[in-house]
Amino acid sequence: MSTSIEGKVCVVTGGAGGIGSAITKAYLDAGAEGVTIVDLAPANLASAVARLPVEHQGKVLTVAGDVTQQATHDEYVRQTVERWGRLDISAQVAGTCASPCGILETKIEDWDHAFAVNAKGVFLGLQSSVRAMIASPSGGQGCAVVLISSQFGLEGMGGFSAYTSSKFAVRGLMQVAAQEFAPKGIRVNAICPGPIDTQMLRVNTPEQIEQIVAGVPLGRYGQPEEIASAALFLSSKAGGFCSGTAMKVDGGMAKFA
Repeated sequence: MSTSIEGKVCVVTGGAGGIGSAITKAYLDAGAEGVTIVDLAPANLASAVARLPVEHQGKVLTVAGDVTQQATHDEYVRQTVERWGRLDISAQVAGTCASPCGILETKIEDWDHAFAVNAKGVFLGLQSSVRAMIASPSGGQGCAVVLISSQFGLEGMGGFSAYTSSKFAVRGLMQVAAQEFAPKGIRVNAICPGPIDTQMLRVNTPEQIEQIVAGVPLGRYGQPEEIASAALFLSSKAGGFCSGTAMKVDGGMAKFA
């Protein structure tokens, strides 16, 4: 079945990052009518658009804002609907991860920040997106939401208590949302990436990188485009019977699905 999303209108938070940029391009390559990308820094948004093929750039709307704030979600939904008249697909990608730290050493401000971005930000994005989908001409039928959890959202990892807990929260939210919004025809799924070659991982030393890769059965980092392929599948008719799914894209790391 086709992974085309011809004519669909999409939102991607964290759209200037490695995974968000890859998802944006995948959506446009698959025929999206337009994509709104959301990120914290206007300069990063401009760079993300400039990296796209010229034929795609006119189909992109950028909104700068902090995903921990309701006003940001209100604004990107407002601008999306004002420009294209509806919202069909929402990828909630924005996230954060602090340096490894034991539970006893974790500062409450780091815990709060992880949950503000990774859990609250995703919750607000889910709420705002679904409201817009229901208000769209489709009434929600054929719409899809993709949340980004993590391989750490499937099983805990020592040293990452705040990140792991926040990503478990995303997976739980996805499962509840999938049940609540199914009667409206809105599918909700999550992707659980393993180590992906993005700026978040490039801060590691060569020794740390070697250690991380050693823990991946496939023996390498994943690429942002491999997460984008999963997002496109879950957003399209090809994934049309998937809802409440936590899709592992982790090179075989997690023992549980």
